[in-house]
Amino acid sequence: MYAVRWLDIATFLVAVVQSVVPIAGMVVVAATAVAAALRRRRTAWLGAAASVVVLVGAVPFVVPSGRAEPGPEDFVVMSSNLHFGGADAAVLTERARALDVDVLVLLEETPDALDRQRAAGLETLLPFVVGHPRPGANGTIIRSRFPLTEVSTPTFPGEVYQSQPVARVDLPGSSSAPAGRVVTVRAVHPMSPKIPNVGFWRSSLDGLARWAHSQPDGIPLVLAGDFNSSADHPGYRQVAQGLIDAHQAIGAGWVRTWPEDHRWLLPFVQIDHVLARGLTVTGAGSEVIPGTDHAMVWASWR
Repeated sequence: MYAVRWLDIATFLVAVVQSVVPIAGMVVVAATAVAAALRRRRTAWLGAAASVVVLVGAVPFVVPSGRAEPGPEDFVVMSSNLHFGGADAAVLTERARALDVDVLVLLEETPDALDRQRAAGLETLLPFVVGHPRPGANGTIIRSRFPLTEVSTPTFPGEVYQSQPVARVDLPGSSSAPAGRVVTVRAVHPMSPKIPNVGFWRSSLDGLARWAHSQPDGIPLVLAGDFNSSADHPGYRQVAQGLIDAHQAIGAGWVRTWPEDHRWLLPFVQIDHVLARGLTVTGAGSEVIPGTDHAMVWASWR
């Protein structure tokens, strides 16, 4: 089952199995330990070989790579899927303020949610905005502390309904760059791999990868949002190739962002991510916001 993470076939069943690969890996290791304790030598040796593969694959997620110390000029990006606009606007605003967020990507942003966020003070905190709220799951906006310029981009398969706006963020000058800096930020929200949208889901990840890899190297790039895929999905790894996954880079381990707020199913997979190129990660985390089935994610960048 663990080997399915390398199977690049766009079917609902394969996508579901890939999402539980970390659990399968832990089962392999635990079963090997039990077999060794019971002196089932053949099973234990087979399990040991499989466990080596599992543990080697887990190393990049638990061993930090390329992390810098936090500093006063860090660029902080936060993303939250609001679950049809239902996320608690006051808590969302409080966390954005506490984390000193510079750019906030909001997915499934509805007109009602926008009004509640405005009343909670989010617009005052992050006054610049691109994108549009829409009913249901189809609205996306990018908010910023600094001026934004929306960038026209091609539409991917399935994106007719779930928008993924792109914006250039004009950061203020700093001691290292007195003339100011520009960062390109893309909100990410491909369709989920549900029947009959699995083909759209995989094609959208292909399109996102092509777009990301075609962006000029001279301008830092950030992709943040609900990717509807984890590091065990080949489509996600295709997008992330050449970019830094913030949580992986700090060695955060088994991050789980979905499903939150579920009565009987515990969170088991990270489908919400912050990726970047041309920046160095200084921190990352995830937190639960009441009213949504996704944990929000954030990352700080130098």
